Amino acid sequence: MKGMLTLTLITQRATSLNYGENIGNVSILKKLSLGDNSQITYVSDKALKYDIRRKGKEEKGWRLLDEKVKELIEGSIVQVPKETKGKKKKSKESTETEMQDVLDVDEFAKKLIREYQEFDLFGGLFTNLIRANGESIGLSYGDSVKRTAPVKITYAYSTSKFQGDMDFMNNIEAYNRYIRHIEQKDAQVITQSEQHTAHYYYTIAIDLDRIGVWETENGTEEVIPAEEKAKRVKDLLDIIRTLSRQIRGRYENLSPIFVIGGIYKVKNPFFMGCVSAKETEDGKLLLDVNRLLDCKGIIPEEERANTLCGLLSGFFANEQEIREKLNCKSVEEVFEELKNKVGEIYGVSKG
Repeated sequence: MKGMLTLTLITQRATSLNYGENIGNVSILKKLSLGDNSQITYVSDKALKYDIRRKGKEEKGWRLLDEKVKELIEGSIVQVPKETKGKKKKSKESTETEMQDVLDVDEFAKKLIREYQEFDLFGGLFTNLIRANGESIGLSYGDSVKRTAPVKITYAYSTSKFQGDMDFMNNIEAYNRYIRHIEQKDAQVITQSEQHTAHYYYTIAIDLDRIGVWETENGTEEVIPAEEKAKRVKDLLDIIRTLSRQIRGRYENLSPIFVIGGIYKVKNPFFMGCVSAKETEDGKLLLDVNRLLDCKGIIPEEERANTLCGLLSGFFANEQEIREKLNCKSVEEVFEELKNKVGEIYGVSKG
C-alpha cells in the first residue's frame, strides 16, 4: 500500500475570494456562522478545484474534460445480446441472437483516466449518455460511469472574522466614455460588494493507491504507468505551492505560508481542523502550536517521523516557537521532499 499524502496549509492574505448569490445590487461573500454568532468567510472546494484545473491546463498541459469525450464514447461501444423482458419462447425458425450496442463502462473509464488528468485526479459522474447521433446509449453494467475522486480538498476558511466591510462601485467613467453611446442605458450602474481580507486554511488529501487506477466490478486495474502517476501527483504539488485565484479582474495569491503533513500508510487527513491562528495587532498570525502537536500525537507512532512542516519567514508572531517545536523547514523544502518521496513510492527516479 502506497498510502495517503495529506497537507494542511495556511495561505497568503487574500481578498474576497468567493461570492454567492447577489441580493439586489449587493454581492454577498460566502460565509459560515460560528457559535458566538460571528461569521467567517470561506472558499468552496469547487472554487479551489476550478483554479487548480486552470493552472493545470495553463502550466502543466493538463487535458480537461471537453466535447471530445464523445469520441471516447463511440470508441467504447460493444455489442451484447439484447435482454428481453419476461420469458418468451424462441421461435423455432429463429437461430440468431438479437444484439444491441452498449457502452463498455470499464473501457470508457480507463480511456478517461488515460486521456484526462482531471478525471483521474478529481473523478466525475456520467449519466444519461448519448452517442454522436444523439441517441441514448445503455451501459454494460450499472446506471452511471462514476469515479470517486482520489484527490479531496476541503473548503478554505478565513483565519479572521468577517466585519461587514463593503465596497461601493460604479462604472461612471466607462459610461461617460462609451457605454451611453452604444447601449440602451440611461444611467451608470451602481453596485456594492462585501469585502474581506484574510489568510485562509484548508486541507488536501491524495490517495496515492488510486491515482491512475480504475476500480472495476471485479477489482482494480492499472491504467497508466508509474512514471505518469508520479508526474501527475508532482504536478499537483507544484500547483498547490503556487496556487492563485482569478476573480473579478483580480489575481489573488493562495500560495502557502505554512504547511504541515506528510505521506502516511494510515489514510487520514490528520491535521484537518487542527489549525488555530489569530491575527495580532501588527497583522501577523499567532499560531496555536500545542494544538498541532496534539494532532500529531494521533498519528501512529511509527509514522510520526513522516510529518513535515514548513513556513515562510515574517508572517507569524511566534515564528521561533513554530520552528523549534515543529522542526520547521522552508515551504519549498517541504514540497521538494514530498515530490522526491512520491517518486520513490512509485518506483521512479527523482525530479
